[in-house]
Amino acid sequence: MKAHIERTRAHLGDLGVLADKTEKAERAILARAEQRLVEVSVQIERARPGVESAGDAGQQRYLDLITERATLHTVIAKAQKALGKKGR
Repeated sequence: MKAHIERTRAHLGDLGVLADKTEKAERAILARAEQRLVEVSVQIERARPGVESAGDAGQQRYLDLITERATLHTVIAKAQKALGKKGR
């Protein structure tokens, strides 16, 4: 019985370490996604004027930025949820 208790304690310790690593990774993901969102937002604002008259490549780049912004919002929301934060 004592060996079983020791194994359980060891497993709980391992789970605690994994939980800490997971939280650290989520925080890093959140920080980088928020940073990238600022960068993408600046690029969108720069590209917005005249996008209708831009060439195909310019319009595609604009659409790619819009898509990336949406993806970043999703990543941020998921990271905040994982960290127990409310959306902003």
